[in-house]
Amino acid sequence: MDPPGEALHEWEGFRRLAEKVEERAKTRGVAPFRDSRGVLRDPAHAHAAFTLNGAFVDEETLADEMVRDSALMGVLPAGTSLESLRQQGFVRWQSVGTSARGLSLATEMRPDETFAPYRDHVEKGVPYPTLTRRAQFLIDHPWFIEAGEHLPCHKDPPATGGDYPFQLTSGHSRWSIHSDNVANATMLETYRGAPHISLNEREAADLAISDGDMVRVHNDCGAFEVAAHPTNSVQPGQVVMYNGFEPYQFPAWAGPNDAEPGMVKWLHVVGDYGHLRCSATQWQPCSVMRGTRVGVEKA
Repeated sequence: MDPPGEALHEWEGFRRLAEKVEERAKTRGVAPFRDSRGVLRDPAHAHAAFTLNGAFVDEETLADEMVRDSALMGVLPAGTSLESLRQQGFVRWQSVGTSARGLSLATEMRPDETFAPYRDHVEKGVPYPTLTRRAQFLIDHPWFIEAGEHLPCHKDPPATGGDYPFQLTSGHSRWSIHSDNVANATMLETYRGAPHISLNEREAADLAISDGDMVRVHNDCGAFEVAAHPTNSVQPGQVVMYNGFEPYQFPAWAGPNDAEPGMVKWLHVVGDYGHLRCSATQWQPCSVMRGTRVGVEKA
């Protein structure tokens, strides 16, 4: 849908910022500089760099280029464009393409079969990208050894969030990819249509919480309100909050992130060990929110 009022899509907003930066940099004679990684940046050509010298000045042109690039990499059928997608509605996915993230799945795309990763390693004997080139369980890095986690083991989660009776865990949304489509009218019809938290039905009864009641989930970090879903599929002492819901879907725009401490596990900064190498969206320091302690009460 069109942005309300004077709001802009992110692409257009950033393009206009780059355009103004370029304009002011030229007027003021701002010289090029090197950033923290040693890359030469020239503010006087910010808009030209962002739009590839004017090749992409609107979102539609960019979207068409992205579709054509996907076809060029083999992900979509040859010749697919934004216009052909509009005419056909959809096209069949062809392959994982040539991107590093696609190739790392190590699986051949097979029509009408479930896509399962790592078949190349299991069925074709392709070496794994680990230190030993095998499926590896022992991480004999000194930090892992010091933490007692050089082999898979169980550790009770620390009481992050405070001393509360429930452990808040999560699941990957069944109805969206992160926030994409979570508010789509069709997808809303496939579930309850709003954020909800699942808890053990016996514990819900003890707290006088019925299906659909609004509950307050809280700890030392923060709180949020959400509808309750009592069920026997959740074990005692556990509450489950699926990810992907947007802040505007919660009262006062406060969601589960408000109750997550955001602690970073120090083993996440280990690098240069086989497959453990920092990379954007791959092996990187991130917060650990599984098992956050919370209290639950009827709102």
